Amino acid sequence: MKKTILKIAVCALLAAPVLSRGQDTNISMTAPSQPLPPPPPVVAAPPAAEIPAATNAAPAKPKKTRPAPAVTGKVLDVDTNEMTLTVGKHKFELTSETRIYKGGKPAILSDIAVDDKVGVTYKKDRDIFDAVTIIDSRKAEKSETSTNSVSGQN
Repeated sequence: MKKTILKIAVCALLAAPVLSRGQDTNISMTAPSQPLPPPPPVVAAPPAAEIPAATNAAPAKPKKTRPAPAVTGKVLDVDTNEMTLTVGKHKFELTSETRIYKGGKPAILSDIAVDDKVGVTYKKDRDIFDAVTIIDSRKAEKSETSTNSVSGQN
């Protein structure tokens, strides 16, 4: 019996703060002096026919782009003054956007020699072939300073 009374007393002490918060003495139960604003309007959901059916559809596939046209062959002529390169029967003009690689490293037009085997991707504008990328399969020659350097030997 003592345990039951003790349980009731503990529950009453724990419930007292909760009950007292519900009764605020600053609020009067009289009607407010100003009318309350009307509730906001409720927007109805659109009919099911207006909801797009694409929610269950698969995501759109990206457009496939064509690879740039390419030519491979031996270099017949390199003209650094006119900035042109002749491979087979095609004469390519180089632009400021043309990228040149030799042996997997960036290079310049004068690094490409006649009879080198190259691959050229290009853009055709009317009768002009503008080179986009030129890749020379030969490795770039090492500079003389790197081969003649001797470390620690007299």
